[in-house]
Amino acid sequence: MRDRADAWQMEIASITWEFKKMTENTNPTDIHYKPAPQVWSIAENLSHLIQINSSYFPIFDQIIQGSFKAPLLAQLPYLPGAIGQLLHRSMTSKSKMKTFRKWQPSAVLEDIFPQFKNHQMELSNYIQQLEPYLEQGTVIHSPASKLLPYKLDQAIDILVAHEKRHLLQCKNLVLALQQK
Repeated sequence: MRDRADAWQMEIASITWEFKKMTENTNPTDIHYKPAPQVWSIAENLSHLIQINSSYFPIFDQIIQGSFKAPLLAQLPYLPGAIGQLLHRSMTSKSKMKTFRKWQPSAVLEDIFPQFKNHQMELSNYIQQLEPYLEQGTVIHSPASKLLPYKLDQAIDILVAHEKRHLLQCKNLVLALQQK
């Protein structure tokens, strides 16, 4: 599992670097560009990633401290794996999805990239600390609902796939900016 944890950390570093390159070469006002009201700006995408990833941190802390209680549905043999696969597939699909209210971008979007970079380092540190629990097949639940159990390693896969999804959305925004 060490190799997998290293791979996730490298992916997170790569995603962070790609966002850095994208934001440092973009006019600060363009970071807030929205081609349509229902489309998030680059800043809003970064804020959303911080919101959703951070919602996992209390669960991660409980796992590390040994106080996490797996949801009751985690005891069903195939359910956590199936839910994890379903959620991962939804992150890699091209379909537009609506997010939960608690994961909407925050209103404070000034200096968003430094916040995102610090957040990514925190996420990477969690992955390192969670490595022993990844090997144990720990089952967690979604921060959105305890009725959605999935394996800890699937959660990390989902978070990384989610970041890649939003990176692609931001790349498309940059292309739209260049054509405007």
